[in-house]
Amino acid sequence: MANMNSIIEMCYASATPSSVIGLIILTVTTIAIKRRYFSPLSDIPGPFLASVTRFWQVRTLLQGDSIKVIQALHQKHGPFVRVAPNEVSVCHHDAPKKLLLTALPKDTFYGAGALPDYRFESTLSITDPKAKVARARHLQQGYSTSSLLRQEHRIDAIFSNLLDWLDRFASSQKPMDLDKFFTFTAADITGEVLFSKPFGYVAEGKDIDDTLARSHGIAGIGTATAYFPWLNKLVANPFMTWTGILPFRLIFETALNAIAERQTTQKGEKHNDVLAHWLQAHEEGKLTMRNVQAQTTLGVSGGTDGMSTGLQTFVYHTMRHPTAWQRCREEVLQLKRKNRVVSFSDAQTMPYLQACIKESLRLFGPLGTGLPRVAVKGGTTIGERNFPEGVALSIHPYSMMRDTTIWGPDANEFKPERWLDEKLGVAEMDKYYMPFGRGYASCPGINLAKIELSKLAASIVRDYDIRLVDPSREWQYEAYFNTLPHSWPVFVKRVEHNDTDHTA
Repeated sequence: MANMNSIIEMCYASATPSSVIGLIILTVTTIAIKRRYFSPLSDIPGPFLASVTRFWQVRTLLQGDSIKVIQALHQKHGPFVRVAPNEVSVCHHDAPKKLLLTALPKDTFYGAGALPDYRFESTLSITDPKAKVARARHLQQGYSTSSLLRQEHRIDAIFSNLLDWLDRFASSQKPMDLDKFFTFTAADITGEVLFSKPFGYVAEGKDIDDTLARSHGIAGIGTATAYFPWLNKLVANPFMTWTGILPFRLIFETALNAIAERQTTQKGEKHNDVLAHWLQAHEEGKLTMRNVQAQTTLGVSGGTDGMSTGLQTFVYHTMRHPTAWQRCREEVLQLKRKNRVVSFSDAQTMPYLQACIKESLRLFGPLGTGLPRVAVKGGTTIGERNFPEGVALSIHPYSMMRDTTIWGPDANEFKPERWLDEKLGVAEMDKYYMPFGRGYASCPGINLAKIELSKLAASIVRDYDIRLVDPSREWQYEAYFNTLPHSWPVFVKRVEHNDTDHTA
């Protein structure tokens, strides 16, 4: 051993800058060759760079259009595409059942779901299925449909503020950035439902302190660092939280202030919001206060972009098919009640409207990255391929919900009718429908999303005609962990109905 140490010391002593560089190049080359040609995934097709380094995946993500890149790779190579040295993107009929509906561990990628830093573990950042289910058991009651509908009148108040803005732009005939107003609305409703405290974006009609724009911008960086757990902890750490320079500072501080206010000045008051359920679980010893803080911050940050995308995708896709828009309107006009904001129960009776919502989310949903799960001991088999333990297997919802082998040759077309004809196999299609994920790790706010989408979609198609300022121009978007469209200004026209008598 002494001789070996002496040899190493001699090598270091005699090393020159050029020899060190050569050694580094040799080491990197050796690692690259091993990953590319001597890995159990070596036969899986995909970009060469992806097989040797994560940086292909990160670069593609930061470009903001990874959803189409991955879809194109699957169209070229088939159901399995290697997107990183130890990760395979899967677009196969067996994938939802084998990966999402089976309790496989989540990849360490999800560690970035601890917000604002690694101390705040949330249901998103927990990778162990049993631990995640155990935590969610104490959190999901607040998100139940029956619980959320007890707050429907407060949701209606925020929607009414949004509709006021549509009326203003209709009267002025000026272009409206509907994408921004949907994001304002989504954030305010999430704050209202979570802790009875909207942020005030809709009332102001602007992004206060540019919080939302900066939060989504940093989401790209945050998602990229998620592929490197050590880097994520370096970026999202207690010091960053303490300094208050986080891009989602307003969201985090508002959440914490709401919790503190509930525990002090509002202590003993009865509330029907989600936070009330979580604080009760905390008092019963089922959740720590940090659990509550983490989930509240995650609920706002994740719910805002996801809900905004849901609202945008419905309007954007449906308005580009005027016949579908008119058919939705006729369905809503069958209602006897003419409230300004359509109730959730009424919206649920409209099959064509619901089909348009579902089809829009199929074509473009809130999730922008893959949903990586880790192959278990003995391997995980998909189709005829067995992947060894430890390999990350990810489903990209965008690719899965546009796969022509599942949805047919018209998979990329807006066709709401596919959800209305049982002969087309609606039950079978539902197996591959995953705009909010599936299984134990699906989005906790899915019930809120259904309520918001149904109510606002019905209210808007009934009373407004919306058209793009430039019909030849497609919307823009960034697809990080969540997708978020933008830059599709519209003209709004108010449509009056002879028998309409809206009440608040």
